[in-house]
Amino acid sequence: MPSLLDEIVQQPAALSMARKYYTSPGAISLRKLKSLAAPKPAAVIITGMGSSLNAAYPAQAFLTGVGIRAILWETAELLHQHVKILSRSTVLVVVSQSGETAEVVNLIGRIPKKVPLVAVCNVERSALARRADLLLPMMAGGQATVSTKTYTNAVAVLMYLAFALARKNHAPLTQTLIRAIEAQERIIETRNNLLPPVVEFFNHPPYVVLMARGADLCSAYQGALTLKEVVRLAAEPMSAGQFRHGPIEIIHPDHRYVLFAHNNQSPGKTGARPSDLLLRLAQDIRAHGGRVLLIADRAVEAAPNLRLIRAEPISLGLGTLVDTLIIQLLANELATRAGIEPGKFWIAETVLRAE
Repeated sequence: MPSLLDEIVQQPAALSMARKYYTSPGAISLRKLKSLAAPKPAAVIITGMGSSLNAAYPAQAFLTGVGIRAILWETAELLHQHVKILSRSTVLVVVSQSGETAEVVNLIGRIPKKVPLVAVCNVERSALARRADLLLPMMAGGQATVSTKTYTNAVAVLMYLAFALARKNHAPLTQTLIRAIEAQERIIETRNNLLPPVVEFFNHPPYVVLMARGADLCSAYQGALTLKEVVRLAAEPMSAGQFRHGPIEIIHPDHRYVLFAHNNQSPGKTGARPSDLLLRLAQDIRAHGGRVLLIADRAVEAAPNLRLIRAEPISLGLGTLVDTLIIQLLANELATRAGIEPGKFWIAETVLRAE
């Protein structure tokens, strides 16, 4: 069975496989998509659990940026509280690595056949794949440990779907993915130099907060999930804006604060850039004794209680393809040093069969 580290380093190849597949003619059938979403859906509802839901933030940001209403919904909540919102004029996108988790199986058993269903799935013979009107395979290969390849590939596949729904040429997306794959490869090649000072700075804190804004929220949510699953850390994802409304009161030198600051800017937007707001927050956390791990695609002056990881600038809100790789490598090293087998589930299962 492959180790967590094995699957981490396989991500550039898996992402490259998805890129090649979705740039081939007919990978996303425009005829089928038009029949499901023509002329324009009232809403695109993307649902999943865990990393499957986390992967949808960049696609949502892209769709809303071009004027298409896109909503993210945890599958358990959609199933039990909001399923009646689904109709012929909505496009339901269900994301699931296995296509067999309890919430997904129960959801597809309840929704009317008239509801257009797009599946983003890694197992092409799963219940979800068989039920879908349009199947978009993740092309991630086997995933034996916690989500790594399936997360990053789901991010990419959902973005190809978003471009198709918006009737946009996917060339800019493909170029961005090529750049992200190259950045992933460089991080993997240099990890023995990159990780030791970061691990020493991070140590094994009792509490971690991961923060971002906009599309980068996926990095906060997925990073927190990875630290919980791999290192057993109490890690909380949060909007950076939300942190100032109460949670800022718990800043403590023993805690760690991970901030993802990329120069993402919505078209036509004015005012402070999200990265400027995050850097300001980092300064305020440090001023109150907090220790900040900053992952940013811009130069930042060295300061006490701050460790910077300079990330490659990745456009289209896809910085998560690099951010999460860094967090995965950090988590793997922290777990190894703590005597924990990285990526091994002790309580949960890889495919959850019960709600």
